[in-house]
Amino acid sequence: MSSFIDDIEEKFVSRGSVTHVIFDFDGILVDTERLYSKANEQVLKNQHGKTFTNIEKSLMMGKAKPLAVEALLKSFGLDDPKGIEKYMEAYDAKLAELLIAETEVLPGAIPLVDHLHKSGIPLAICTGSDALEFKQKTSNTEISNWLEKIPLRLLCGSDPEITYCKPHPEPYLKLMKRFDDGGPASPENVLVFEDSVNGVRSALDAGCTVIMVPQPEFLPPNWEEDELRAHPNLVEVLESLTEFKPQNYGLPSFC
Repeated sequence: MSSFIDDIEEKFVSRGSVTHVIFDFDGILVDTERLYSKANEQVLKNQHGKTFTNIEKSLMMGKAKPLAVEALLKSFGLDDPKGIEKYMEAYDAKLAELLIAETEVLPGAIPLVDHLHKSGIPLAICTGSDALEFKQKTSNTEISNWLEKIPLRLLCGSDPEITYCKPHPEPYLKLMKRFDDGGPASPENVLVFEDSVNGVRSALDAGCTVIMVPQPEFLPPNWEEDELRAHPNLVEVLESLTEFKPQNYGLPSFC
């Protein structure tokens, strides 16, 4: 990944200071992507005798659950509506069990959110989850209390104003208009943290400045050759939020 990071750093150019920050949720703030994979591995094997790999994972990441499951099953030629419904039922049950028991905050998330909140930077979450999934992921009291610092949340899976989920730009376009201060002067003044290719595409197409923090085990094959590499608004690729330097974007530095 290092050569790709070097390329991104070389093409970084000065831009207006960041005034607002939006976080994806899964794989950025909380370590739930592995739980999605775990649930899919078990259900796909039990129902269809198929193996869940990173190729299937890449088709699903960043999408609302119904679209993600549909994409998964269609990749195996299993597109019968009743079969999709049956899969969803088993998947929901297994995922709920895992989310409640095993959701953890990712490294660097707590100090970064705390720092930006203390500095008065408007924050938001943009996730493909629906309301029930989000509740399950935040059932841990410590996590839910911490997330009170980010009250503005757009849940693509159940938001009545959202027609298209990631990778479509609509979620970010709608969310930017919901900030209490009226929103950014320009989408480029919004810094987005995303972990998936679908999420990055969504934010870039909305005009935002984007930092990708991918989980290497879930990256699709040959992702470095994707057209994302050349996009001027994809300014950094980090291995962890612990590497982020807010002062590079006009934000207050860590003390």
